[in-house]
Formats: sequence, C-alpha cells, structure tokens
Amino acid sequence: MKKVFRIFFFVFLVPYSAFAEPIQVTIYVDDAYHPYSFQKNGKAQGIYVNVLKAAFSKMKRYSVKLEAIPWNRGKEMMEHGKGFALTPAYFHGHDWPYLYPYSLPYYNETVVVVCSKTVMQKTRNSWPLDYLGLTIGSVAGFDGWGGQSFRQLVSTNEIKLHEVQSSEALIGMILKNRIDCILMEKGALHYIIKSSPDVDTNFGISAELGIDPVYIGYSEKALKVNKYPFSHEFRKEFDSVIYRMKKSGEIERIMNAYRYN
Repeated sequence: MKKVFRIFFFVFLVPYSAFAEPIQVTIYVDDAYHPYSFQKNGKAQGIYVNVLKAAFSKMKRYSVKLEAIPWNRGKEMMEHGKGFALTPAYFHGHDWPYLYPYSLPYYNETVVVVCSKTVMQKTRNSWPLDYLGLTIGSVAGFDGWGGQSFRQLVSTNEIKLHEVQSSEALIGMILKNRIDCILMEKGALHYIIKSSPDVDTNFGISAELGIDPVYIGYSEKALKVNKYPFSHEFRKEFDSVIYRMKKSGEIERIMNAYRYN
C-alpha cells in the first residue's frame, strides 16, 4: 500500500508539462545567405542555424523546425500573418510594420562597401555622397543595408541599385566587372573569399557602414490574432537562453567553430 501511495504521490508532484508533447514551432530562415543561413540538400544550414539549434535544444517544451525559404517570401509571410517568425533580421520597426516584436539579438553584423580596384583609385571617404553615379549591388530584400540616405539617392537615380538573390551572385558580378561596388556583410565576404582561394580578388573594402544586431523577428499580424498561443512564453524563454549563451561565450564558440573549420 505504501509503495502504491509513493507512486501516486510522485506522479501528482510531476508537472503535467513533463508528460506533454513538445509544442511544434516553425521559424523561417534565409535560404541564400552564406555562411549564416542557407539551404543545402533540402535542409537549413549555416552558422546562425547552428546557434539557433543550440538555443532551441535548451528549450525542452518546444520542438523547433528551422525552414529555409527565399528571403522576400519570408517577409511576405510575416506581413500576411502566415508564419510565426523570420530570421536573420535587422531591426525594422521603423519601416517594416509587420515584423514586430523582436528577440534579443544573437549576433552583430558589419556591413561594408566593396568596390572594384578601378573605383577605389579615387578617395571615397563619405558614404554615400562619394558614390554618386555608380552602380551598387545588394541582396534583394535587405532593405537595411546602405542606410536611409543611400536609399534616398537611389530613389532619385543619383545612385543605381542592382539587386540579386545571394551574396555569391554579388561577388560574381564584381569579379566580372559588371558592377562598381556591392554591399556585403564583412564576415560573409571573408568566408566567401576563404572558400574560393583561387579567386583573383580585383576588389577591396572601401568603407564600413556600421554594426547591426541580428534578431528573430515575429509576425505582428499573427501575434495580434493569437495564432500562436505559445508566443509570449516562447519569446521570453528564447531571450533568456540567448542571454545566457552570450554571457557564457557559447555563441562565439559556435561561430568560431564554423569559421575556422
């Protein structure tokens, strides 16, 4: 009788959540942003994917799937409330009203202007005014790159903007002298060069445009209609996990393991 009572008492004390099935969560990631997030053999891969998987492995109540899709498609899904979250995103609370709120940032990126050696023969200390009349390449949908002054000059055709689907495509265009300059993330630039040691680099970094934190952004429309009832607790737990991973150095170790392999 005492044994039966002990078993009953134990079961009574264990929270229901210990027996519940994990909550299924899908988060969308960019499918063409080497080396940070991309699709290979039908699966999401990359440095950020590794960081996020490590974080989600600590969140036992959730089973999180990272699904790689084209960036612009991901933005449209967030705008129409057809998905929960999208990453890697810069903060766009000022110009993407559909993507809000944001997680704690899990890394910082540095955006640079990369120009052909011909363009760099002239001193260009001021971005974007020293680049008037040039054609600048960027990844489609990366609206934060370049800044508002740059985008204003593009709107008045004082600078031409040519958008492509991936960082590799940008590098290919400048290698073939089809474009004057490109906007790139500094770590991605170095990774692509390192991965292609036979590439004759006829370009260089002309300017650094600043550092931008990287977040998970959530669909405001989906959250407003409570499409994902777990949202608040998920976001709170993810932020706590990311905070601890940053403080312990775990994120930096994951990044370095990918960079130097």
